[in-house]
This record gives sequence, structure tokens and C-alpha cells, in this order.
Amino acid sequence: MSNDSSLLQTGNKPSLSRVPSDAKLKGDLNVTGTVQVDGRLEGNLVSTGPVVVTGTVIGDIHSPSVTSSGTVKGNIQSTGYVRLMKGSFARGDIYAPSVIVQEGASHNGRIQLVMSDPDKR
Repeated sequence: MSNDSSLLQTGNKPSLSRVPSDAKLKGDLNVTGTVQVDGRLEGNLVSTGPVVVTGTVIGDIHSPSVTSSGTVKGNIQSTGYVRLMKGSFARGDIYAPSVIVQEGASHNGRIQLVMSDPDKR
């Protein structure tokens, strides 16, 4: 496991935050901008930008968009889209205007297509 100072790394772009692959983070995470979870997050994740999961999230995710090639055990709520890539696993309900499940992805839960914000149409 990484030391505390490297649990949440800021990438080259100031709006990108990462949970590194060798990190295990327990607790809720609120992020401004994009976040990529390569390691393990045990807690809810709220982001103002896109979320990319290549590791594991055990908790709910709230984000404008979610792309996962990893594991999510919790509900996903998005104002844009949720994309489950080949090899990913999601257990929980998904609420989004658009949901894409690629062949080879696995989902156990409900999918509810919800309208996007009417003010943005």
C-alpha cells in the first residue's frame, strides 16, 4: 500500500486525480474534475467530472459519466452515460440517460434510463 501522501495523486492535468493501482483507500471521496481509480476504493465516490474505474470501487458512484473496465460493487448514478467495458463487473443499480454494456462485461442489478437535465437540452 502507498503512503498517505500518494493515495490520491494529481496527474499531469490539474483536473485529473488518481487512486494508484497499489493503493487501498477507505472512506468517501469527493473530487472536483476527473478521477481514475486504478487501485481499490472502499467508500462512495462523488465527482464533478468523468470517473474511470480500472481497479475496484466498493461504494456508490455519482458522476457526469462513468467508464469501467474494473469492478464496481455499488449503485452508479450519472447525468450523462455509464459505459461497462469488456471484462468489467458491476453489481448494483445503474441510473443514467445512456448505458452501454459491451460484450464480455457483466452486470448484476437494475438499469434505469433516466432523462438528462431538461435545462441542458
